[in-house]
Amino acid sequence: MTLRRSIPAGKTAVGVVLLCTFFSVCGCASLKQTRKEGMLEISELKAFDGIYNNVSSQEEDAEFSSLWNQLILRDKIDLLDFRNAKIRLSTIGNNQIKATWLLGDTAKKSILLDGKLKDNYFVSRHNRIIIPIPLIYGQIKNNQFQLWLGQDNQLHLDRLQNRWGWVFVFLAGADNTSSYKYEKAK
Repeated sequence: MTLRRSIPAGKTAVGVVLLCTFFSVCGCASLKQTRKEGMLEISELKAFDGIYNNVSSQEEDAEFSSLWNQLILRDKIDLLDFRNAKIRLSTIGNNQIKATWLLGDTAKKSILLDGKLKDNYFVSRHNRIIIPIPLIYGQIKNNQFQLWLGQDNQLHLDRLQNRWGWVFVFLAGADNTSSYKYEKAK
């Protein structure tokens, strides 16, 4: 005689939700802080203070690679005269940098960048979006950047975009890590 025990539906649903939440939190990638040749030793955030060209020195015509669009961590591109703009970075406290979009001497927009100094990098906080609907639909987006200074007096930016999701039991994902270099204007 075989005795069968069934698990109540409520406990199964809670278990599935907890499992999805665990994979959502643990599955996000992060940028690595590796030692790069020509990297300056940074002991305080004030080292990043300055005015930088908005256009990457490698890709002069790409709006997406502009310094401003990398810092705002959004999918939507901000096209405010990106070729002539300069970006002023100024330190606020120990964990924030204020980025200001300058057109000439006029400030057009500003944002606060939260993060921390880690191994000569300013590493931004993760910008995560998690939408879990267990067994039906789920989506995870993770955006992050890190800044470092080179001995060539240029600001370097590494950007991570990690996305994945599922519909029923079908999974899909995409990872993209990019690096850009911006010359110091002043």
